[in-house]
This record gives sequence, C-alpha cells and structure tokens, in this order.
Amino acid sequence: MPPVEWNDLVDRPSSAPASPGWAGSAPAALLEGLDPAQREAVEHGAGPLLILAGAGSGKTRVITRRVAHLVASGRARPEELLAITFTNRAAREMKERILALEPPELAGGPASLGRAWISTFHALGARLLRREIELLGGYTRDFTIYDTQDKLELIRGLLRELGHDAQQYKPAAVSAFISNHKQRRVERWDPAETAEDTERPSEGWESDVLRLADLYVERCRANNALDFDDLLLLTLELFERSPGTRDRYASQFRFVLVDEYQDTNRVQYLITRHLARGHGNLAVCGDPDQSIYAWRGADLRNILEFERDFPGALVVKLERNYRSSATILAAAQGLIENNAHRKEKRLVPTGERGEPVALIEAADENDEADAIAAAIQRLLQEGDLAGPRPLDRAAIFYRANFLSRAIERGLRLAGLPYQIAGGVEFYARREVRDLVAYLQLLVNRADDVAFRRVVNVPPRGIGEKSLEQLAELARARGRSLLDTVVSGAADGLLKGRAKGGLAGLVELLVRLGEVQPLGPAAVLERLVDETRYLEYLAKGDEQSAEEREENVAELIANAQLFQREGGAGGVAGFLQDVALVSDVDGLAAEGAGAEAQRGSVTLMTLHSAKGLEFDAVFIAGCEEDLLPHQRALEEDDGRGGRGLEEERRLFYVGLTRARRRLFLSRAATRMYFGDTSWRQPSRFLEELPREVLAQQQPAEDEEQALGAFEAPGSDWAPGDWVRHGHFGLGQIERLVGSGANARATVRFQAHGQKILLLQYAKLERAR
Repeated sequence: MPPVEWNDLVDRPSSAPASPGWAGSAPAALLEGLDPAQREAVEHGAGPLLILAGAGSGKTRVITRRVAHLVASGRARPEELLAITFTNRAAREMKERILALEPPELAGGPASLGRAWISTFHALGARLLRREIELLGGYTRDFTIYDTQDKLELIRGLLRELGHDAQQYKPAAVSAFISNHKQRRVERWDPAETAEDTERPSEGWESDVLRLADLYVERCRANNALDFDDLLLLTLELFERSPGTRDRYASQFRFVLVDEYQDTNRVQYLITRHLARGHGNLAVCGDPDQSIYAWRGADLRNILEFERDFPGALVVKLERNYRSSATILAAAQGLIENNAHRKEKRLVPTGERGEPVALIEAADENDEADAIAAAIQRLLQEGDLAGPRPLDRAAIFYRANFLSRAIERGLRLAGLPYQIAGGVEFYARREVRDLVAYLQLLVNRADDVAFRRVVNVPPRGIGEKSLEQLAELARARGRSLLDTVVSGAADGLLKGRAKGGLAGLVELLVRLGEVQPLGPAAVLERLVDETRYLEYLAKGDEQSAEEREENVAELIANAQLFQREGGAGGVAGFLQDVALVSDVDGLAAEGAGAEAQRGSVTLMTLHSAKGLEFDAVFIAGCEEDLLPHQRALEEDDGRGGRGLEEERRLFYVGLTRARRRLFLSRAATRMYFGDTSWRQPSRFLEELPREVLAQQQPAEDEEQALGAFEAPGSDWAPGDWVRHGHFGLGQIERLVGSGANARATVRFQAHGQKILLLQYAKLERAR
C-alpha cells in the first residue's frame, strides 16, 4: 500500500474553546516531572508521531499526559480522542490515570476526559459494530460475542455433524486454522475483487477443514454471533464497504493514539490507517524489541516501517528506564543487540546498580524448583521482598506451561502460596459459563451454542436424541433452536418430559426478560433462584460445590460492580465485558487468611508477563529447545518475525519485568516428553555480558540436606580433572549427595563453575 501523504495536512484546532477548568497553568502542570523526551512526545501537536518506548520508560505516563494535554491546550474535545491498547487491564489503567489528571470541576461534564474513547482494538470493534453492523447485512445489533470456549464448542458440534473424528480433527487445531484462513484472506484483500479463493485442495485434511470453516462462518452468521476475529474483520469490512461510515468516524476521532503498536496485525494496521485518514494525527507508541506475538499475526514491519508509511513523522525515543537496576538493564541490552531487525536505542538506567543477575544451574527440574523456592525464602528473610503482601512482588516465568508442574511442587513443599495466570480462568469455569450462556440466549435468541449449553442445566429430561431431532428440524426450517421451540414447530416432534422441559425453558426466559431492564445482576439473581442452581451444584462433590457456589456469588458481584460503575448496554454490555476478558485480567488482587498477609508468587508464561513488573523475577528453563523454543526455530522466517529473533525478544521481555532482582535457572537434566534428557544451556545465556552475572551457590543448609558424598562405584574426589561433552575441561571442587542425587561442582576452564548430576553428566577422567 503506498504511503499516505501527510505533509500537506494542517492541524485543525477544535472549534470549541478550551474549558475554563483547564485555564491558567493546567497545561504546564501536565508537563511537570517529565524528562525531555517524554515532554516532546506530550507536546507534539499535528501530524504523525512515533514514540519508541523502551521497557520501563514511562510510556503510559506519556500517553495519558498527551491525551490530557490535547484537551487542555484546546486542540481537541475529549470525544475527538481515541486511545487504543491491547488488554482490558491496560485500557482500564489508562482511563483511570487520564481521569486523575483532570480538574475536579470537569468530572462528568461535557469537557470531562471520561468522554474520550479508551479501549482495546476488540472492544472498539464491538462498540462500532453494535451501532453499524446492520449495514453489512446478516447480523443484528444484539449479536453474541463468542469467546475461545464458545468457538471450540461450536467446532465440536460441527465435527459431530459432519461425522469427523475429533482426534484427527482436533478442535483447537481447527480453530487456529479458521483464524489463519480469515487472516490470509485479509492479506489478499482487494476492494475491487472479493471473490473466494480460486485454488482449494480437493481432498485431505485441509480440504475437509476448509469446508468446515465455511460451515463455521455460516453457522456463526445464523447464530447472530461474532468471534474475536470477526470483531476486527467486520470492522474493517464495514470501513471498506461503507466509506461514508468510515469517514464519519475518521472525522470524529481527530487524534488517534495506539499503544503497543509493535503488536498490531494486518487488520489492526488497516483499521488504524482508516481512522487516521484525512487528518494524519496518529501517534503510535511501541518497542520493536518487545514484539512477541508473530504467532498470532503481529507484524513487526508495522512499527519498523512507520516512517515510510507516514512520511514526516516525528520520532521520539524514550530511553530512560525508571524500573530496573543498571545491572538488569545491562543484561537486557547485551542480549537484544544480537537482533538485526530493530530500531537502535539504549536503555539508560536512572536507579542504582543493583545485585548481579543470578544463574541457578540445577541437576533436574525438581532441584531447579527447590532452588527457586529457597531463593524466594531468602529474599523474604533478607527483606528484598517487602510490603503488606511481599510475595506479590515475586514472579516465576517459563516458556512452556508444562514447566509449571515441578515449580508448583517446589513452592507447595516450601509452603509458599502462588497463583497461576493463564490457567483455568474465572470466566472459563463451568458454573460461570452456564449462567453466562443463559444471559447470551436471553439477549440473542439465535445463539444455538448457548441454547445447547443451558437446555439441560439443570436437567430437564431432554436427551441427546431429542436435541438432534430438534436441530434437524431447525436446520430444515432455517431457524434457530429456540425460535423453533417458541414457534410451536417442534410440538409434534417431542413428547413427555422433553416437551415439558423445553416449555419450562421458554417460560423461564420470558420471566428473565421481565427483569432484564433492571440489569445483569438482577437477571442472574432471578436465574439462580428460579432454576435452584445452587441446589443443582450441591449434588456434586461437597468441596467442589462450595467453591462453585462462591464463583456464582462472585459472578453476581461482578455484575453489580459493572452496574455501579455505569456500565453501558445492560445485559448485552455486561456480556461484552465478559467476552473480552484476557488471561492477565484475572490475576487475583486480594487473598484470604495467611495469603492475604503474605500474598502469592505469580506463575505465568513469558508471553503473559508482557506489561507487568515485579521486584524479583525468576525465568526457569533457560535451555535450548525451550528458550529458544525448538518450534520457533523451525519456523524462523529470517525477517525478525516468528523465529530466533522473536524468541530473543521474548527473553528480553522477561528480563525487563524485573525491578531489583533477576534469577535465571536451568536444569542439567529434565523430564521432557516422557524421557529424561540431558539439557544444553540456552544460547541466550552466552549472549549476556559476563560482568553482570553471578553463579548462584547452593546454601549451606541445602548442601547439608544432600549429605555426605556417597556414590557406589565412583572414585571421584575433589581436585580431579574431568572432561565433559559440552563444557570441556574442568576440575572437581566439591562432591555432595548420594545415589541418584550425587552431584559434583566442577569449575570448567571455558564455562566457569557448574553443578552436575553425576548420574547424567557422563564425566571422563582427563588427567
């Protein structure tokens, strides 16, 4: 796509004068405490702006101050501002910080910053489509948003319908294929030619899944439902098909800001260009060194080529780091400079030098977990984790989820509470999904996925055979399952308890509709009461039922909070909020009992860690084939996308989450795919500057726990020279442990000190 010629565009100040509430020193006050680069980005007026924001450089402060400054300086009214970020948590924090900047007398008024549009890309798409989707045809404004679990449930149903084996056609793989297929069509998007792909395989797995993808799209449309991909794809289609609608929103949003621009995909890039057309007041903020989502479509070229796409753009580099110690920054900088596809910048520390980066080299995954737990306990004892909930300040990251098993065991044995981000999230729990499905069906009668979920919850005597007969009738008539029941078309088909059960479901929905104007909390309370849902839960395991009842109460509390905070859209608005929740949005903020006093160590993948920070960070599994991951290496595109450079950026993100202490751990052996294998250290460890690293020595009590050296058949002794297949020549310094736990501390000439499990080290005598 050719670059947009922004140079001839002139900034047009808002026709409305600045509010009296901002008069006098307000704009100057918004610049207080900013460093020169931050101030330049905040004060920039017309035209495109690229903010290269290094990790911990205060980018959220810059974005929020810029929004407030545009209003305070009279350049724009609040409703003319659109700020987009990538997670609900980030959008919520951004909105709270923006509102905290405005004078109290503006709150709630026509000049209030609360009138600015601040959201994620998906939430923006949902909001626009709620207004405009009927222009596309085939949908109504009360559409359901299918989250990942809804999408998988629909795919499972289609697989059954087509007679495909769910083992051969795994729903998760099919789901990913459908998303990629949609994205590929956008990459070939030509407004003058919207014909379907002309070349399609005639047989095989891909052919079957392409047919299933077509049916999936048809069924979503019939269900009046959009998945996450559709929220963006249909927004783009709306802008392409209806230029008048596009121009109306482009005129409304006179200043557009996009955070985390390095994570935008092709669709988000095109939506952003549409919104910035005509005025060119587009400010993007991001860091190519933190682009880690190529696997879900993020295109690094969007930020690397911003100046080509938007000639005349001002480029501001935020290089002062206000988060991490100088030592941690030196480690991160030394690592990332090995990447070729980046924009040059250096992180400049503003804090103390700090402790060296600790390397933990363990015998196996259990020893690694024990060493991490012991290190956390030492941090607590030494006061490095302080505050009312000190364990909240520590986090353990890993590249693959399976690594958490041993870590969880180590933390439990050490008596350290923890929480897992990205595990079974609140809105993925069975009881929560049941109640949410009722709300979905109440709002959208065409939602067959929701109907199937609730039709027998609690049991109504409707068997699978009866349900399939009903589905066949509905398909033949081109109607939804609920409409088929309500119309009476199924009266002669079903008999006995099944017929009465369906009638009871319809009557329940009618009664819920009566309280719908009161909001989602009232509907949920009536639903739980009328269905005796808690009694239904109590029929399961007693302990499990108690936890599930607590989750039901929490869902109702969330609905009440949504209403108290002025959530727009009633039940439909609440469902939209629920559907757009991300993994890290579910991180617990409070606990109970001992956990409330000590907090919880956070466990998460490196991908989930993006945007967070902790006093102490542990990165486990720093080994070849794990970090960098073998799959990413096999898919290396050689252009900085998914491959070695992205794996290095992922490690960089992990390093820069740490404020004060950073620990990197690896195991000499690990149970991997069912086999114990010898592990090679990650190549990234060799790329870190030697002067910032320190070998983590076992504590004296840990050595005492291992006991005196006793390895039958071994005649090793301290002082012996040995040769190792990977580390080369070295000398034994210490021998501890017995049997399978016997280990040697060896100082190698080329690699320094290593702790090796003798059972797997395969040492050879050298002299």
